[in-house]
Amino acid sequence: MWRIEMARISVKNVTKYYDRELILNNISLDIKDKEFFCITGPSGSGKTTLLKVVAGLDTNYTGRVYIDDIDVTYLAPGQRNIAMVFQEYALYPNLMAKENILFPLRIKKYSNERIDQKLRSTIKQIDIGIEKYLNFYPRELSAGHKQRVAAGRAIIRDNPNVFLFDEPLSNLDAKIRMNTRTYLKKMFKEVKTTTIYVTSDSSEAMALADRIAVLDKGRFVQIDRPFDMYFHPKNMLVADFFGILGMNFMRGKIKDNKFAFARCRFDIPLCIKKDTIRKIAREELVLGIRPEDIGFSTTYDKSKAVAVVNFIQKIPPMVNIICKINDSIINVVNFIKNTGNIIPGMNLYLDFDKSKTHLFYLDSGDLVS
Repeated sequence: MWRIEMARISVKNVTKYYDRELILNNISLDIKDKEFFCITGPSGSGKTTLLKVVAGLDTNYTGRVYIDDIDVTYLAPGQRNIAMVFQEYALYPNLMAKENILFPLRIKKYSNERIDQKLRSTIKQIDIGIEKYLNFYPRELSAGHKQRVAAGRAIIRDNPNVFLFDEPLSNLDAKIRMNTRTYLKKMFKEVKTTTIYVTSDSSEAMALADRIAVLDKGRFVQIDRPFDMYFHPKNMLVADFFGILGMNFMRGKIKDNKFAFARCRFDIPLCIKKDTIRKIAREELVLGIRPEDIGFSTTYDKSKAVAVVNFIQKIPPMVNIICKINDSIINVVNFIKNTGNIIPGMNLYLDFDKSKTHLFYLDSGDLVS
């Protein structure tokens, strides 16, 4: 086991099968030193498998793994100097919280003075409030406190090269999860160690990551900053995965330099060039817009798309107006104070800002660029 000054991580052409099923499909990835890197995507996309490959817990694959340009492909997990926090925390049930945190130091026979010093600094990093629970057994701790103990056990080690987190917040309820995200972000700003964090929760990835990779069916479909995942999705999967309710999609074609959907005509997104419009004129396409980017009026306007209000879902301070254009469902999100006079059955006239729409190919789901 060794400590390096810069923990860049590279995964090169990794392919993994499980019972003849392709789990990771020739994927490559470069993670910067001290970067908080989230891997997200639908369930079963290969996220945890990739984490195990980096950790050395799964060796039955082709390809290479490097930490700071050192090939660790054939190194055992203990030789990679990696600290990992699992979804189920993997705490020792017969040890109190304090001894769970200190376990990596006990097995290395650290002096009592050094142990006390490390414990104090670790408690400050994970959450000073955990101090009163140090003499509790895991069965006596809440899920949130178990998570903090597991994180403490990981970071108390002397200078691990990399932290790996596998869905650490998935067992927490919504409010505790939000609070725990905040402390994790603060903790890793102080720790300053390269971190790979796996989650199926897109909002969690957006809140924590420096960069995000979206994995689907064993391949990366986009690697980008959180901002770009939301505002500049490269395909329909990413567009739908991020955001309050995902993106609205409407299937249609280009007609007379407009996007034709049902009896509606929408402006083509600003980023689409005229020569591209000519090339895709006969393609089956999908227009996408986020629910929060749709303007609306209750006053008749023949220039706007008419939709019928089907249902109103209030989640203060926001409201989701579920509309229908023909048989297609369109979600419109706004503040409750702006929607007081809207009721099911009435017509809404929708305004699609062409600076906020996206055009995708129907067959591949890729963005028309």
